[in-house]
Order: sequence, then structure tokens, then C-alpha cells
Amino acid sequence: MQSGRTRRIAIADDSPTFVDAAARYVAALPGYALAGTAHATAHALTLVKSSTPDILLLDLGAAPARGLELLRRVTTLPAAPAVVAMTLFRSPEAAAAAIDAGAVGLVGKDGFVSDLTQLLARLFPAGVIA
Repeated sequence: MQSGRTRRIAIADDSPTFVDAAARYVAALPGYALAGTAHATAHALTLVKSSTPDILLLDLGAAPARGLELLRRVTTLPAAPAVVAMTLFRSPEAAAAAIDAGAVGLVGKDGFVSDLTQLLARLFPAGVIA
């Protein structure tokens, strides 16, 4: 990144397999570092409080209403990170609900790498992601 600042990303998702794959990808991104992971979205608040990430990747889960409520709670924390909602079933309605709840964007798990790369470039235009 041009500014020389490393942005820290935390990941909260109920799928350990997804978390592990996403963590490897995030750790390899130039200008970004993995701030921590939670293998249960219920632990997202604890993760944010303990690791103080710049960005939280938060799975909306099988019960989107519950995920949206958790998203709202995270965004009210002091020094809250930018929250990127993640879902298996990406739709305009899901994106709108996530944005309304305080997310800076929605990433589909089926296109995680390209979706996250595009979103990070939009959020931090000075950064370069290879």
C-alpha cells in the first residue's frame, strides 16, 4: 500500500474450512495482515474487542436476521471496524439489508477472492492488491 500502513482483517464464520482458506488468502494480501479468526460468528464481538481489526469479515450465516443483528452490534462498538458481510446466497436484497445494518459491502463466498479484492480496492484506493 502506498501509505505504508498495514490494514488488519479479522474473520468470523461458522465454517472452520472457510475460515482457514480465507485466512490464508488474507495473510497473503500485500498491505494487509490477519488480525484473528473466530470459528463461530457468535464470537465476533470478542474477536473485535481483542484484536481491534480495521476490517471484520462477518458471515451472515444460515439465519440472516441473526447475522444482521450481530453486524449492528459490532458497528456500535468503540473504534468499530469496517464490517464486510459474507453470504453463500448473494442477492441485491441481501446486499441492501447488510448495508442498512452497517456493512460497507457484501462478499459472496462463491466469489470470495474476486469480490473481496474489488471491495478492498474500493475501500482503500491507495492500496494495491496483486
